Amino acid sequence: MKLHNTAFAAMALASGMAWAAPVEVSVSPAKPLIEQGKGQQLLNIDFLVKNDSQDKVELSEVEVSVLGDAGKLVAQYRVGANGRSVLVVPNRLIEPGKSELVFNPLFAFPQELDISRLRYTFKFDVGDDTKYTVEVPVAPSAFKPKAQLQLPLAGPVLVHDGHDFYGHHRRLPLLDPMAQALKWQRNFMRYSYDFVATDDQGRMFKGDGSRNEDWYGWGKPIVAPAGGKVIRAVATIPDNSKGKGPSFGKEQFIADPSIMWGNHVEIDHGNGEISLLAHMKQGSVTVKVGDTVKAGQKVGEMGFSGDAFLVHLHYDLKNAPGFDADALPSPFNNFERLTGKNWLKVKQGQVDSGDVVRRLP
Repeated sequence: MKLHNTAFAAMALASGMAWAAPVEVSVSPAKPLIEQGKGQQLLNIDFLVKNDSQDKVELSEVEVSVLGDAGKLVAQYRVGANGRSVLVVPNRLIEPGKSELVFNPLFAFPQELDISRLRYTFKFDVGDDTKYTVEVPVAPSAFKPKAQLQLPLAGPVLVHDGHDFYGHHRRLPLLDPMAQALKWQRNFMRYSYDFVATDDQGRMFKGDGSRNEDWYGWGKPIVAPAGGKVIRAVATIPDNSKGKGPSFGKEQFIADPSIMWGNHVEIDHGNGEISLLAHMKQGSVTVKVGDTVKAGQKVGEMGFSGDAFLVHLHYDLKNAPGFDADALPSPFNNFERLTGKNWLKVKQGQVDSGDVVRRLP
């Protein structure tokens, strides 16, 4: 009798036999964090799928079960082959001996659910049949930074890119050859934001934008989002301009990947919380390593340096300096979000791609 692998796994578990699935799925980061979104809970995690089987497999379904006491089902969601909702995962075909990174497609949950105990189930097809089924327990915990963060720009500013499901910060390709060469193992910008200044029509510059001075954000003050100690300050990298790429080449980037941040500052707020503010104007950084800064203190000006194609401020919070770090959710305090004709006051909350926000005094 020829046994289906999923059937064999069930029999092995029932009989106490050890059985290792030839397709493995692991979660990153190892300690997932729950982010409080606008009326919902968000789970920004990745899954590494490693195919050690002899088959070319296709991911056909991802399902998440929310579990309560004694493992009782509370809620369940899925993307699958029925209706092809699984197409939100682009990299579904995995060759034998290869791996793929899957960005969690089931990331939003109702506010009232307790999502501290989850079970993700992955189904992999060979041909028309599901051959491998892998279950992954995930135990996320709520996170709220101890630092009372404020927006690092006065505003109004546009969140040009956040870390939404399709945002580039969320989708760091850690299996890409360059990321592998740099030995990046964590998405250090998982919860990052890119802020830009615009006019009231959403334009970022006057005329054709060929002069940096014509960008509305050029030279705008950047402030410390919370108090802390400056642990890194870079101020001498030349600015780019519209249509002109960075001032560094591939070899320089490999030798020092932090050059992609251009002129930047890292502030240690304590409690394993570090802010990065990047792409500042050359010569505008006003602090040095070892300085103690207060919340709201100017640390530089918005610029065009590093791996930037527009004048903007990149901001993120993480648990360590540099690249060997896990990103942290960074809700901001005391700001307003434009809702049309009115500004909505927010005591503490997340900002998303597309939001226009401003800091309250």
